[in-house]
Parts: sequence; C-alpha cells; structure tokens
Amino acid sequence: MTQRSTEKTKHRMQRLNATGAQLNASNADFLKIDVETALIFCGLALETNNEEKKERNRKNARKAYDTILQLWGNVAFTPSQESYMHEMMHRLKGDLKRLGERFD
Repeated sequence: MTQRSTEKTKHRMQRLNATGAQLNASNADFLKIDVETALIFCGLALETNNEEKKERNRKNARKAYDTILQLWGNVAFTPSQESYMHEMMHRLKGDLKRLGERFD
C-alpha cells in the first residue's frame, strides 16, 4: 500500500466513524421522542372517557413501547441518556399496566 492510498483509507474510515456516530445519535433521539410520544398517548388514554380514543391511544403507546424494546440494543446511549430512557420506560410500562396491558 502506498502512502497516498493509506491516507485515503484512513480518511474514509474517519468519515464512516463520523457517520456511524451521527446515525447513533439520531437513533437515540428517535427513541427518546418515541418514549415521550408514547407517554402522551398514555396520558390521553388515561384521561378520556371515550373508549374508542382510550383503546386507540393505548394501542399506539404499546406499539411504541414494543418498538423501543426492539431497537434498544442497536443504540449506544450515553449514561445520562440511558438513565433517562430507563426512567421513561418504567413510567410508560406503569401507565400501560394501568390501562390493562399485560407484560410477560
């Protein structure tokens, strides 16, 4: 390998690492938004007397919960992000249980 090709390879690797870091940050943001949105759905479901709205919002919140669990392992959270996500997921699971959801 020549000096020039080694430098090109190194530069490509740096760009890939930067792209990977950006992708991870975007994924972490997505999961944060997803858990916050799910908590809003739960809040709406818990506040309404309209059974159709309650059911729709409960289902949307559960779908978000399941999606977050599925994608969680693909994201490298910072310690503060991980702490926040654990807290929010705990709240979400509690709200979902109050709405009648079961967890194995």
